[in-house]
Amino acid sequence: MSRALLPLLAGCLALSAFAAAAQDWPSKPIRIVVPFPSGGTTDTAVRPLAERLSQQLGVSVVVENKPGAAGRIGYDFAAKAAPDGYTLLAGTDSLGLQPHLDPPPNYDPIRDFAPIAQLSSQPLVIAVHPSLGVTTLQQLVELGRTKQEPIGYATSGIGSSQNFAGEWFARVSGLKMLHVPYRGGGQAVNDLLAGQVQLAVLGIAPLIPYQKAGRIRILAVTTAERSPALPDVPTLKELGYDVVVDQWMALLAPAKVPPAILDRLNAETNTALRDPRLREIYAGVAMRPVGGTAQDLGALLRSDYRRFGTLTKELGFKAE
Repeated sequence: MSRALLPLLAGCLALSAFAAAAQDWPSKPIRIVVPFPSGGTTDTAVRPLAERLSQQLGVSVVVENKPGAAGRIGYDFAAKAAPDGYTLLAGTDSLGLQPHLDPPPNYDPIRDFAPIAQLSSQPLVIAVHPSLGVTTLQQLVELGRTKQEPIGYATSGIGSSQNFAGEWFARVSGLKMLHVPYRGGGQAVNDLLAGQVQLAVLGIAPLIPYQKAGRIRILAVTTAERSPALPDVPTLKELGYDVVVDQWMALLAPAKVPPAILDRLNAETNTALRDPRLREIYAGVAMRPVGGTAQDLGALLRSDYRRFGTLTKELGFKAE
C-alpha cells in the first residue's frame, strides 16, 4: 500500500469508529458535570433534567458536582474529558466572562466545548437580610453612601457573573460594596439567611422561598424585564441603573463529540424541556425553560464572550 494512502486510511478508520460509537450510544451511564456545589442555582436546574433524560435514554444520567474557583475547576475537568458523549457539562453565562479575567482559565469556551442546548434563563437578584434595615434599592444606596465602611456582598465565587453584576451595580450606583466570595451559591444563601452577610448578588432560584417567608428581601432583579415568579420586584434598569445580566444555563459537551451524538442529545434535551413536570419545577424557581438548537446556544455563547470582553475593559473589572 502506498504510504500516501495511509493518512486517508487512518482517517476513514477513525470515522468508522466514531460512527459505530454514535450508533451504540448510550450504552452506559452518562454524567453531567455541575461546576458548582449542590444546592445552588445550576444544581437546582440540572437535577430534574438528569432525571428526565434518564427516563428518555434508558441509562442512568447522574449529576457530578465539581465546585471551586467560580466554576473553573469543573469547566476544566469537562473540557479534558473523553469526547464520547458520556461526560456532559452544565455551563452558565460565566463561560463567556472568565476568559477576560486574570489569570485566564485553562479552557477556551468556544474551542473546547460543543454546544448542545440552552436549558434555562433567569435573573440574578440583589437581596438583603432584614437586619440591614432597608426595604428598597434606593434605601440601600443611601445607606451605603452614609457608611464609612463598604457593605459586604456575597456571591457564588470570584469571577462569577454575580461578582461581575455586583461590581457593575456598585460602579453605576456609587454604592461602596466589598465582595465576599463563596465556593458556591448554597453556602452564600445559608450565610445570608443567618445574617452573617447582609447583602448578596445571587441567582434567584434558591432565594424565592425565603423571600416569600420574609426571611430575606429581594430588592431588584438584573434582567431587562421583571421575573414572572416575583412580579412585584423591579428591575435594576427601571430603577435607573443600566445593568442587565441574564443568567443562563446550558448543556455542553467536550469538543469533538461525534455530531450524531450531539444531535441526539439536542433532541432529547428539547423533549425533556417540554415535559410539563419539568417546566413546573423550573417555573417554581423562576427559571424559564429555553431549549432550541445547538447553533442558537453557540451564538449566545459567542455574543456573551464579546459583550463581557467589552464590558470588563470599560468597567476595569478585576476578579478580586
